[in-house]
Amino acid sequence: MASERVLPRVPPLPVWAASRLNSLLRSKTSDRFDRIFDATFAETLDVVLNGKSLTRDEYKKVLFAQSEAGPLGTTDVQIEGETVVTLSEDRLGGFVGMFYATVGTCKRIFVLGAPARNKVVSSVNLTVKSAVPNPLTRIRYFDPRRITAVNQVLSPRSLIVSFPGSVVHANETASSGRVELGPAPLNVEQAEEELSVLGNKFSTASVPEAEVDEE
Repeated sequence: MASERVLPRVPPLPVWAASRLNSLLRSKTSDRFDRIFDATFAETLDVVLNGKSLTRDEYKKVLFAQSEAGPLGTTDVQIEGETVVTLSEDRLGGFVGMFYATVGTCKRIFVLGAPARNKVVSSVNLTVKSAVPNPLTRIRYFDPRRITAVNQVLSPRSLIVSFPGSVVHANETASSGRVELGPAPLNVEQAEEELSVLGNKFSTASVPEAEVDEE
């Protein structure tokens, strides 16, 4: 009697998507970012970002710029909502919609001695499929899922400045002393150009770490 094939224990689709996004944007080195990106996105990838079609390499550069290893210096990824629809023909695949925000600390921008932070808000729809065949050799961890399509809306970046309490009057701002600038009142592109002239380039990223396939 032939034994029934048992699928490996892999994270549920919403956990998989959230952990991959979190680990990707919080990658501390470019090597780790590359490894997670390749283990998350299919070689053939359809990307639409803010209504514009991008290649896989172009989208990779956008995500790297938002990551902790990139200019943004993302330290926190806040996933505020997630919706999942599974596929009947693919037990592991499906569609994932996420609304998230990334917060990073500016490495060279200080206001009254306090480091400024930047925040980006985004919504993204992902198509996930079992796109990688099972390896011929047995490995400790294998997940055939890859993201094959991305449709994302990325907001303009906001600059968050925290003023020391000693220089902020209680009747002028909230007790936290935190002021968020933008996106509307702040021309980010102009701010980037001005900071670049000064040599300070401002650029803009609760979930388990993602396990990636070991080749």
